[in-house]
Parts: sequence; structure tokens; C-alpha cells
Amino acid sequence: MTPETQGLVDIARLTFKFALVDRVTMLEDGEKYESDTDHTVMLAVCACALAEASYKDKLDIGKVAQFAIVHDLVEAYAGDTNSINITDENRGKKEMKEAESLKRIESELGRVYPWIHKTIEEYERLDTKEAQFVKTLDKVMPKISHTLNKGVALKKLGVSKEETESHFSIQMKEYKEKYGKEFPLLIDILGEFMDAVVKETYV
Repeated sequence: MTPETQGLVDIARLTFKFALVDRVTMLEDGEKYESDTDHTVMLAVCACALAEASYKDKLDIGKVAQFAIVHDLVEAYAGDTNSINITDENRGKKEMKEAESLKRIESELGRVYPWIHKTIEEYERLDTKEAQFVKTLDKVMPKISHTLNKGVALKKLGVSKEETESHFSIQMKEYKEKYGKEFPLLIDILGEFMDAVVKETYV
């Protein structure tokens, strides 16, 4: 095979591995776990739709789509981590695993197809409005899943109402200050879903 052809095979292998990563969130049926590809497709479609409807004068929708597609790709090797009230120590371990995964992706694919690791790096710098938008909307996606299945995953994890509210409060403060300040509608949507999750889960 030519390097270009073999590179596509390697990309396919990576994406198949990515598809096998289960998240802690669950599908609408409340029985099957959401995969990383389920999450990525949901985020990409929601991000492009919301960007076009409400922020088309502020955002490059093509770049939004690119960031959404690769935003979690490092989890193909690093796996998913439950971030609800995560400790600083575990956050550090998560970041280390993801950094190692990114290096592996660059090593395996970067010579022929550098767009992948370069786009991940650009997203992770969070120095563009498109990256900040995707980062903030990414945190809405689990709330949609929890709302659809009435918080089944939270119940399975044994997360209390108080723990959920504490996690949401910390998230809201972080995203208002760091990533979402340019997108007040998005922050309002995040707040709506946070309220919905608590209402639907802890009745």
C-alpha cells in the first residue's frame, strides 16, 4: 500500500477503537452506555446547528465541525474518565493519559495525515472562539443524555443530588469565566439542562 492508503487504514483502526470506548453516560433507553462516537456525532450536529442558528456572524462553522469531530479522539487510547467532582489528582492523571495518547496519534498518523493531531492541539489550546464554543457545548451533551433517560447513569454511579448540584455549580462558574463568556445563549442553555437533570433525576 502507498503511505496515503495505509494511513487511511490506520485512521480507520483508530476510529474503530474510539467507537469501542464507553462513556459513563447512557443512551435514551437507560440500558446501553453511550459510546465516544455517539457523543461525538451528537456534539458535532448540535454544534453546527446552534452555531449557524445563533452565532453564524461570530463563528466559522467549518472550524466548529472540525473541533467537534476530534475533541475527544485522544480517548481512543486514554479512555473516558468520570469527571463528576473529580479530584485534582485524578484530573492530573486524566490529562497525562490524554497527552500520551495525543503523542501516540501524532506518531502513528502525523507523517501522512498531520491534520488530526494538529486540529486536536489547536482545539486544546482554547485560544479561538470556535474551540471555546465547542468546549462549552461539550458540557451540555451529558446533561441532554441524563435528561432523556432521567438520570439513570447518575443513579448507577450513586451520585447524590447534592453532589450533582455541587458539580454543576463548579462547572457553571468555570465555563462562565473561562470559555462561555462570549456565548450567553449557550450558558443559558447549559443552565436549563442542569436544572432539568436535577428535576428529572431526583424526583
